[in-house]
Amino acid sequence: MYKYVMNNRGGSYLLAISLLLLTTFFATYFVFSYESQIKIYNSLEFANVRATINLLEEIGSK
Repeated sequence: MYKYVMNNRGGSYLLAISLLLLTTFFATYFVFSYESQIKIYNSLEFANVRATINLLEEIGSK
């Protein structure tokens, strides 16, 4: 295995695998970051809608 990694083809293979893993890591990181932002925006929107409904109920009861 050591001789295979040390020749040109083995080094290229090792470099390709490491770049694939690195790219996969960053892609999953950005996907999870985007999903987290979407969840935050949805929760803020829900809170604003709930506050608006409460305000309208308060105005309607007067």
